[in-house]
Amino acid sequence: MTKTVLAVLALIGLSGCGTSDSSSIKTRPALSASDESAVRALVNTFASAWNQHDMNAMHELDTEDVDWINVVGHYWRGKATVFKGHTAIHKGMYAGTSMSVESVTIRAIAADVAVAIATMHFSASPDPRYSAVAGSPSKTRGTFTTVKRNGAWRIAHFQNTVIDPRAENADIPKWDATGFPPIPGH
Repeated sequence: MTKTVLAVLALIGLSGCGTSDSSSIKTRPALSASDESAVRALVNTFASAWNQHDMNAMHELDTEDVDWINVVGHYWRGKATVFKGHTAIHKGMYAGTSMSVESVTIRAIAADVAVAIATMHFSASPDPRYSAVAGSPSKTRGTFTTVKRNGAWRIAHFQNTVIDPRAENADIPKWDATGFPPIPGH
């Protein structure tokens, strides 16, 4: 739990939310090629386990104290709760779905903490009862906060967001002082 809290604090500090000036920020560590490869493999193994609907394999990738925020905003705490939540959705709205990883960007936060940002595609649920939630294919961006424990990379925190196609090509803000994108036609 302490490493997870430290990782979150490190993310806040590195994101510019801190009060120190840029001259006091040290260059973040680089991951070794083998660690970067292991984090990338972790994301791809998650996708493979999703496609097999294998909850045991999927959650072997988690730390015991994992936090999980899924695409609809459920906030699950702890490996047992995340396992239970995924088991339920894979028996219901996400049964029969598949996902693929389009791209992964990885950066180190500390020697044993890395963030992987993955763009993922999910197929629509084949069950018409879930058309309002999972009825069409979706493209999401997921953040895997990973930690290296006992020599293995594990997911300590995950958050997933559906990508709005209207916003996808505006990742670099070009907005005015309001902080909001311009209203079309105004």
